[in-house]
Amino acid sequence: MNIKYLSILFLSLYCFAAWICAPAFAGQNQMITNPVPPATRAMDSISPDSGNNSADLTLEKVVAAVLEHNPDLNVSKFNTQLAEAEKLQASFFPNPELELEYENFDEPEKTLAIGYLIELGGKRKQRMELAGTAVELATIEFDGARVELIYETAAAFINVLLAQENLRITMEKEKLADQVYATSRERVLAGRVSPMEQVTAEIKRSNVRIEVQKADDELMIARTNLSSMWGNPGADFNVAKGSFEQIRSVPSFDSLSAAVQNSPVIRAKSSEIKIAENSLDLEKRNRIPDLTLSGGIKKIDESDDLIYIVGLSLPIPLFDHNQAAVKHASSELDRHAAALFAEKNRLIKDLKIAYQTLKTAHQQVNTIKTDILPSAQTVLEAVKEGYQEGEFGFLEMLEAQSTLYESHESYVQSLGQYHHAVIDLEKILGKDLSEFN
Repeated sequence: MNIKYLSILFLSLYCFAAWICAPAFAGQNQMITNPVPPATRAMDSISPDSGNNSADLTLEKVVAAVLEHNPDLNVSKFNTQLAEAEKLQASFFPNPELELEYENFDEPEKTLAIGYLIELGGKRKQRMELAGTAVELATIEFDGARVELIYETAAAFINVLLAQENLRITMEKEKLADQVYATSRERVLAGRVSPMEQVTAEIKRSNVRIEVQKADDELMIARTNLSSMWGNPGADFNVAKGSFEQIRSVPSFDSLSAAVQNSPVIRAKSSEIKIAENSLDLEKRNRIPDLTLSGGIKKIDESDDLIYIVGLSLPIPLFDHNQAAVKHASSELDRHAAALFAEKNRLIKDLKIAYQTLKTAHQQVNTIKTDILPSAQTVLEAVKEGYQEGEFGFLEMLEAQSTLYESHESYVQSLGQYHHAVIDLEKILGKDLSEFN
């Protein structure tokens, strides 16, 4: 009879433990059948053109390659997986505890009992809510990192276009400097001007060649910075192509400032506040003590009797009722609220600066393109023709040449400032600026 009772008890305990632990086993199977991909991969030969290194590069190709292969973005993907694993862990019920006691060795008494913790106050539900909010924050942060990476890629792409334009201008300056040198040499040989004019032209040509080399180096640096964003600093592409001279009308500041409230940074900060609120709620619930129920049998060998045991355990929150943890969680909530307010102020400040830069660059681009460049080109053509006819001196020729190319350089720099201001605004808002026109 005693063996029968012990067998029934062990079978009951085993079934109860299996029922309680079933969610944990299911979670473990899920983790085994979905292994985490390797954190590193060979990316030395990766290019946006799938091996065609001589192809021209567009922004669309660059963004696609960066989103797929950027090392930093690949690392940040695991934050979401970690948060999802913590959410899974938060959903598990506590494990039961099996206890075996052997006492009174002269007249042995054996006790076998099982205890189970019953969480009160909705702690498990609140813990799952907190973990779910953490997953939401990890997703928002990953999306934000993805958007920021897109605009950083666009900025690097703009730098390549800007460097290409600078190189093109300096190479045109070099051609013109060669022409000026050849003309001055002919005039010197003809005895029409002093040999010092040829020396001056030679110095001018040498300085321009130095500018060409410098512009070529800057282009190589810009290309390397761009290609390193998809994990390959080899810059294995031919030419970057984009609408560098295309500009759009400037939207109103009010429409942009209103969109700041839904920017990726603000959404992340708001999610952090939700986490802090859930943490505070959980700590308040932790004030409620948990109940532990236990049950088992006790066998007395001397009389061969079986005694059934039922127990109940409940902590008495006399001194520690989690007041420190509640205060800490409350302070964390206040800190995140203050951080949100500070972040909004910072974004509005950055928005105003970028917007003013955009307006100024937009105006400069239009003025240089429509007024300054055509006038400078006309003056240079007239001076070149007059110089060959002897109507203008060498200094007038150099001045007209410098004026034209300084205007070209100012035009390119203004275009670069315009595009970078657009990118700064889009990075703040997390949206394409064309949506506000």
